Amino acid sequence: MNDTKDKINENVRHISIRKKTASRICSIQVLYNICLLNYEIDTVINSYCNNYLPSILCQLGLKKLDYELFHNIVYGVDKNVLKIDKIISNNLSVSWTINRLSITEKSVLRSAIYELLFDRKFKKITIINEYISIIEVFGGNPDFANGILENISKEIK
Repeated sequence: MNDTKDKINENVRHISIRKKTASRICSIQVLYNICLLNYEIDTVINSYCNNYLPSILCQLGLKKLDYELFHNIVYGVDKNVLKIDKIISNNLSVSWTINRLSITEKSVLRSAIYELLFDRKFKKITIINEYISIIEVFGGNPDFANGILENISKEIK
């Protein structure tokens, strides 16, 4: 009986983690679209949820996202984008500017920094590992992102 209960609890945790990962992935995709299209945030969220989200949930074997996390990231980044971009700029080498980063890199770094410095619901290591994995999947440089996020995380008390 305990083995079954342990497996159920293990599976619930796994689904919970997948929902958070999916929420982060979706928030990055929405932020990417906002940056690319320069549309209103609510328009992009609605379009994304209607046109892309069902397919992503199906691919991940989920029925729904952690919508609270999804909205917190998207609206939080939008509200704090100037502060976040300044933090990114301050952590780039002298020869780099934020404008040299791809929209994907900016979207991932903005989301990660929002969670690290503004939201602070999850452990630093969890956030950094999650976003490093995500940027790698999206074709970005995980070492580059890891360096920036590690530097920023050292400032967190």
